[in-house]
Amino acid sequence: MQGYGHSRKEDSAKIRNSITMVFIMLLSLFSALEIPQAEASDVVLTEPMQIVNSGTANDRGMALDADSNGNIHLVFSRNTQHLFYQMQDPRGETIISATQISNPGNHRAWHPDIKVDDDDKVHIVWTDKAGQYSIMYTLLDPYQDDRSGDAALDSVISIVNDLEVSNNPQNRDYPAIDVDSNNNPHIVWEDSFEPLEKFYQQPQIYYKMLEIDHISREALVAIDSTILTPILGHKGHPDIAVDVDDFVQIVWDDTRGGKVEMVVPIDTSGSMNTEW
Repeated sequence: MQGYGHSRKEDSAKIRNSITMVFIMLLSLFSALEIPQAEASDVVLTEPMQIVNSGTANDRGMALDADSNGNIHLVFSRNTQHLFYQMQDPRGETIISATQISNPGNHRAWHPDIKVDDDDKVHIVWTDKAGQYSIMYTLLDPYQDDRSGDAALDSVISIVNDLEVSNNPQNRDYPAIDVDSNNNPHIVWEDSFEPLEKFYQQPQIYYKMLEIDHISREALVAIDSTILTPILGHKGHPDIAVDVDDFVQIVWDDTRGGKVEMVVPIDTSGSMNTEW
């Protein structure tokens, strides 16, 4: 019986050794395989090109999206004052040059975002920091222009003109936009306004949904400004995506769970000073 048990142990050891050898051989085989790496020439279809000739202007905060024809739609802030729009064809040729789309007057346009819907209409949001900070929205139809390479007219291509999405006490910024299957815009932004003043003016994330009435050329409120993050902590820089089922996905920065400092006024006179 002892000899039989000893034989079984030897057989088990041989099996383990054989499995180990096979495993090592497989590792050697996979390590010998070369993982293909793309060259820059394989993924870069065009050389860098100048899109906007700013001249002496300071153009910044550019955002872009593409339509069903492969045309590129760009929006950017010029001198952090007015908002400009431009359209390129798939080859990079300008078919609508830089066009001011913020209304005349005193503006400070920051952090625009853009989304082209299924009908090739262009939805744009931005922050206007002139005076009380406002989140702004406009809807463009660039195909109303002749697209001959010169600037368009804001009054011609605008369907919804410079709608104020939010304007309350305190500051707000960093809007983002996407559209659903009905081409209705969904907008998020960070906002320090909170009507109950429970969160010490720390930025929270707000959401709003609009519905477009193309006949009256209006954006109707479907869901009004809604706070999504009612909790202490700094929230910021949101982004948004609407999926194929029209569920709205939102991400943002969040310090929730971090350290919270408490400041407590105390009386340091008399015996209290000794206690502390």
